[in-house]
Amino acid sequence: MKLLTVILFLFTFTANRINETNDELAKKLIEEIRFVKYNDEFDKDDFFRVNNLLVEYEIAGRFDFLKNSHEYKELIHDLFNSTNETKRVFAYRLIGIIQDADFNDELIDRINSDEPTLLKTWSTMAVMANKVSSASDDLFRILSSSSSGLPLDILIDKYVAYDTKAVKSSCWKFIDSKDISEQIMAIQILANFEQDVNLQKKLIEFVEQWKDEYKGWVISSMALQKMSQLKPILSKYYEIEFLKEIIIEALEISPSEEDNNYAEALKSKMD
Repeated sequence: MKLLTVILFLFTFTANRINETNDELAKKLIEEIRFVKYNDEFDKDDFFRVNNLLVEYEIAGRFDFLKNSHEYKELIHDLFNSTNETKRVFAYRLIGIIQDADFNDELIDRINSDEPTLLKTWSTMAVMANKVSSASDDLFRILSSSSSGLPLDILIDKYVAYDTKAVKSSCWKFIDSKDISEQIMAIQILANFEQDVNLQKKLIEFVEQWKDEYKGWVISSMALQKMSQLKPILSKYYEIEFLKEIIIEALEISPSEEDNNYAEALKSKMD
C-alpha cells in the first residue's frame, strides 16, 4: 500500500512538473508572439531562434493555455496575413502545433499559392498537422512534383501518416495519371500499406508497360508488397544492369521458395 502511495505521488508530481513546464513554455511563447507582432525587422534568424522554443513546446504537449490566450487570439490573424514572410511562417508553425482548425481553408489556399519554399513547407506541415483530409489531393500534387523545391522526403513521410483513408484515395485517383511522377508516388505510397491484390495487379501491368528507367520504382514496390511468384515476371529484365540489385532484393523478400532460390542463383553469377 505504501509503495502504491509513493508511485501515485511520483506520478502526480511528475505530471504537475510537466504541466508547469508546459505553461511556462506557453508564457514564453506569448511573449514571443508580442515580440513578433511589434518587431518589423523579424527575420529568419529570429524565426529559427523562436522555433527552438516551439519544438520544446510541441514535445511538452497540452496546447490549451496558448490557444486560449488573449495574445494568440488577438494577433494570430495579423501574423497569418502579414506582409512579412517570416511572420507568416511563424503563424503557420503556431497553427500547426496548436492544430487550429479555423485556418484550414486558408491554409489550403496557401499550399496552392506561389509562396516561397520555407512558407510552403510550414503551411503544408500545418495542413497535415490539422488532418485536413480534403487537402489530400492538393498535397499529393505538390509532393509529387520534384520542381517544388520542398523537402520532399520529410513531407512525404508526414503525408503517408496524416490521414490513411484520404491518402489511399488520392493515390488510387492518380495511379493512372499521365504524369509518371504522380504514378510513381502513388504506387510507392500504396506499397507501404498492407498487401493489396489490386495494387499488385497494377504493378505487374506497370513493370511491363513502363520504360526501363522507371521499372525500378515498380520492382521496389513489389518488394514492399512482398509479392511472390516473381521469377517469371522479373527474369526478362535482369539483363538491364541498373535493375539487377532491386530485382534480387524483391526475389529475396518474396515468400516464394522458387523466387528465393532464383535470387541466390543470380547473386552467384555476380560473384
